Amino acid sequence: MRVGYGLITTFHAHAGQQKELAEILLEGAAVMEEIPACLEYVVGTSEQDEDTVFVVEFWTDEGRHRASLDNPAVKAVIERGAPLIREVERNKELDLLGGKGL
Repeated sequence: MRVGYGLITTFHAHAGQQKELAEILLEGAAVMEEIPACLEYVVGTSEQDEDTVFVVEFWTDEGRHRASLDNPAVKAVIERGAPLIREVERNKELDLLGGKGL
């Protein structure tokens, strides 16, 4: 039984911009605290790739994820982060089935 929607995204920052991009995406995580449909929004980096930032998101459903992109605070985070991003990979969309935290 499906209990939610998940998304794993890889952001490839321009050289030397990983830390700044991660900080902006963490501000996005703070915005997500105010959106009940967002169950998890986790930002991480890898020591093996100094220009990459990963975001893992869990939502109640895909529609609410899409709707969040119209939120003015979310739009502001996207606008601030966009110039730092060289490429975006939407790695996986997941049908969440359960587990700890869900």
